[in-house]
Amino acid sequence: MKARKRTTHRQSALKEPTHRHGAAREDRLGRLYAALSATNEAILRAKSPEELYQRVCDAAVHGGKFAATTVLLADPGEKWVRMAGTTGVSGQVFRELRISVDETIPEGRGLVGTAFRTQRPCITNDYLNDPRLQPWYLKAREQGWNSATTLPLIRGGRSVGVLAFYAFAKDEFDVELVQELERLGENVSFALEKFEQESERKLAEERVQHMATHDGLTSLPNRLMFSRLLNHAIQSASRYGHRFAVLFIDLDRFKIVNDTLGHEAGDELLREVSLRLIGVLRASDVVARLGGDEFVIMVQEVSDPEQVASVARKILSAIIEPVVVRGQECRVTGSVGICMYPAGAQEEHSLMKNADIAMYHAKEQGKNNFQFFSEPIKQQSLERLTLETSLRHALERKQMSMHYQAKVNFKTGAISGVEALLRWQHPHLGMVPPAQFIPVAEETGLIIPIGRWVLQTTCAQNMAWQRAGLPPMCMAVNLSARQFSDENLLSDVAESLECTGMPPELLELEITEGMVMRNIERTIKLLAAIKKMGVRLAIDDFGTGYSSLAQIKRFPIDTLKVDRSFISEIAENPGDRAITQAIIAMGKTLSLTVVAEGVETREQETFLREHACDEIQGYYFSKPIPADQFAELLRQHVPAP
Repeated sequence: MKARKRTTHRQSALKEPTHRHGAAREDRLGRLYAALSATNEAILRAKSPEELYQRVCDAAVHGGKFAATTVLLADPGEKWVRMAGTTGVSGQVFRELRISVDETIPEGRGLVGTAFRTQRPCITNDYLNDPRLQPWYLKAREQGWNSATTLPLIRGGRSVGVLAFYAFAKDEFDVELVQELERLGENVSFALEKFEQESERKLAEERVQHMATHDGLTSLPNRLMFSRLLNHAIQSASRYGHRFAVLFIDLDRFKIVNDTLGHEAGDELLREVSLRLIGVLRASDVVARLGGDEFVIMVQEVSDPEQVASVARKILSAIIEPVVVRGQECRVTGSVGICMYPAGAQEEHSLMKNADIAMYHAKEQGKNNFQFFSEPIKQQSLERLTLETSLRHALERKQMSMHYQAKVNFKTGAISGVEALLRWQHPHLGMVPPAQFIPVAEETGLIIPIGRWVLQTTCAQNMAWQRAGLPPMCMAVNLSARQFSDENLLSDVAESLECTGMPPELLELEITEGMVMRNIERTIKLLAAIKKMGVRLAIDDFGTGYSSLAQIKRFPIDTLKVDRSFISEIAENPGDRAITQAIIAMGKTLSLTVVAEGVETREQETFLREHACDEIQGYYFSKPIPADQFAELLRQHVPAP
């Protein structure tokens, strides 16, 4: 018996047309051309690859009269194909066939796997006698298939699947027929390329749209997106009578983390906070990042303010939980302002503005709390805005002045120094207390130019007193936290001394205990640089910052000033007396000058004298007075030669 010739490649599998089959072939080609036309129309009409696959299968079977046509896809990383479209048989037929693109297994060495790997057509004209197709003989016999062709589907230069045609007759796929089918397969591959390009274009558009409406760091909605959602909520609430709340959130102490650990650590903290905010809200609520450390939340459909207050408490609890950033445990708190719709405001701008006003009120109330917007709060905010606006012009309009308070030496009874104190005489508000405008100057950064003016003015005044025949005085000038962290501080001090000609040892810079404890290593370097200039250093408000003797002795300071809170009740409060005695003893141990501020009574003065305090300052001797009055006071208390 002759061995049957194997049909293992395209040329040996294809049959040239014979005269006997010419009429049938012409008829088949005619139908195939119709199928090609239908396929091209399917390509034009299909809205997705899935729709295209099914339309192509329909056109091939109904127009080309094939027994069955199917599209089989091989997903990336998968060795088994899946059916994406079929006509001529039920989809279950191809779901039952185990067909692979893996050449190492029999199911991957058939027509499908070969066409997929070679990216060339693979044909058999005698299906049931083709040894490559043995795994599928039973199913082919059941369906009556006797010949088949598979064409690779290529997208982006790689195979994604095959288009398979099955015929009832043997020798169905001759050269010309396969060439036409190749055209059909190429058209489908071309359409897939277009779909991919369109998909990439849409993906790029979606990415751009997402970037335009979402925060790049946290992926939360941004200000633009929140504005859209808020306006939609306003329309819906107005129509159905619902109530909702806008919560404005600002992180307290975030700048310290950002400045100390770096911007990357700050970004990591913001991402963690955003996840925590999402975690405490309902799916219907919205949280957005407005920028920096500001977030805004919309709590939908609330019944009463207490429900919103409960959400605010959860937010504060979530924020205050410690966060480990770059191996460093950090804690921040939040200040939350709340505006209710419709009670607090009824349109977008007012809702946002009023929630912001309430948030600032929360900060003024000590931070780490929430406040509801109200008309009194709004009035306070307007007053603060007026104050800030006026403060910006106070220097240029010459509304700022300096008052001077004497420090008296216990041993000699003479004035041994003076502290410069800033005053603001507003044309309409009158004398604005420092406790009212200094925090505003700190927050707005106006304290930097104001502080520079104070340095130059006080140094110039000291030299003016000397030119008038008065003795040299050590001039104490307070530095704010913002000034102390300003990178231009050293140059500002040097410039003030140089332009006025005041000896550096006559200048004493006062900083608070809390300021020096914030970043000890930086503080030590900065204070060393100031001391190198010859300027004296004092720690103001000592006793309130929880520093120890071991810490204080690391700083190159000259003076300790006992905080007035300990002095005010020293006659009645044993605890205050004990603390004051301890501070004086500490100062003596470190060879520092100890000054008690806020001394107002004889009892206070007597106690401090008995416990060897070096100097006192306060209303008991003199309140802060203008420069000319201080000159007269100084003449009356000139130290003995």
